[in-house]
Amino acid sequence: MIAKIVKIFLKKLNLITVGNFRAKILSQMIVKIVLKHSNKKETIKIIDYGSGSQPKVIFYIYDILKNEHKLNIKIYCYYLYNSQYLKTLNQNKDIIFSHIQNLNLNKTKYDFCLLNDVLHHIGVEKVSELKNLIIKLQNKAKFVLIKDHFQYGLLSNLTLRIMDFMGNYFNDVATPYKYFDKPSFTHLLQLTNSKIVEKILNIKLYQSYFLFMSNPKLHFIYLIKKSVNN
Repeated sequence: MIAKIVKIFLKKLNLITVGNFRAKILSQMIVKIVLKHSNKKETIKIIDYGSGSQPKVIFYIYDILKNEHKLNIKIYCYYLYNSQYLKTLNQNKDIIFSHIQNLNLNKTKYDFCLLNDVLHHIGVEKVSELKNLIIKLQNKAKFVLIKDHFQYGLLSNLTLRIMDFMGNYFNDVATPYKYFDKPSFTHLLQLTNSKIVEKILNIKLYQSYFLFMSNPKLHFIYLIKKSVNN
């Protein structure tokens, strides 16, 4: 009962304080990258791996590419969805939501794969699992876009854990104990033999009134692709 009350409170608090600010900023940044590295004359195919219970970002991405830039878009979203929730989500023929176990059944070749704050929830210490996942997704998509967090010490680790708890607890997503630092993330990319196509550091995704939690240094985006030697 207490846990349910806490979840309701955090969900309402998140809606009031963060709202759609983060989703709008992040989607605009991703769209710029997609436009820069895609063939606009063809249908742009995107896979969103770990799209989550509230896939706001992917809806914004679709809206901008489809309605503002008049492009043909096809998006496939994978997460731990149950059948009832899938019926609710699957209202647009251009955005297909599926359970993550169906990923291997889809042989589509994508232009982009999004990993939006997914890797740290798998566990940054699970290097072999992360390596295998990235290689697997690189075999499905030309580019893999990773949005995640950097920690710099105990304070930033605690800040990220608080943010994760406030933003994900009401969706039954566990709070990680650890996040990437720059050396560990660089090492992961080296293990996957990835080529860094583009990277964006210091991203401001939260309003300034969050004080230290709005620190841009906590967020990064890397666009990678399979190295020719891979």
